Amino acid sequence: WNPTIFNFDVSLTPHGGDLELMNHLSIELALPRPYPVTEMSMITHAARLISGQNGAIMEILPEFEYFRDIVYHFKHAVSGATAAPDNVEDGYVWLPTDATLKWTVKPISENDKTLQYHVTAFRGHLQEFVDPSAVGKNGNKNAFSGFLSLFSKSKVARNKLSCAAPTNIVNSCGQKFIKGKA
Repeated sequence: WNPTIFNFDVSLTPHGGDLELMNHLSIELALPRPYPVTEMSMITHAARLISGQNGAIMEILPEFEYFRDIVYHFKHAVSGATAAPDNVEDGYVWLPTDATLKWTVKPISENDKTLQYHVTAFRGHLQEFVDPSAVGKNGNKNAFSGFLSLFSKSKVARNKLSCAAPTNIVNSCGQKFIKGKA
């Protein structure tokens, strides 16, 4: 089992490697951990630490915030979703501060209190990922149709912009970090 961190494109709720990472960082940095330990308490704990709502990790390891944002921006860029709102007046000049990600956590719904990330940038525009199940509704799929979809004039967001897999980059960084600690 290879735990992967920052799988924002899969789920906006911490899971797997995120939970393990936050548990290990909490132990290493002597941060309080939830007691009793349940899956829900660990998800809540990890969501608050990763989002920065609980600023303990950001205060001790400010580079964690930068790494999280770089991974999120990169995964969002290759997802095919738009980063900025469509209703921007002509001639508007975007500043670097507009691209700054603002992180909060919110419950999934009234009934499901599991926390998920709520990330905004560019005038409060929600930074959502393309739902892979909504992208390809037609049944005839082959490699060439995927290529042709890049040139289509439809409003449907493209599935992927490149073959780069940010998850692989994060995993390779994690493996180098683990090897360096051994």
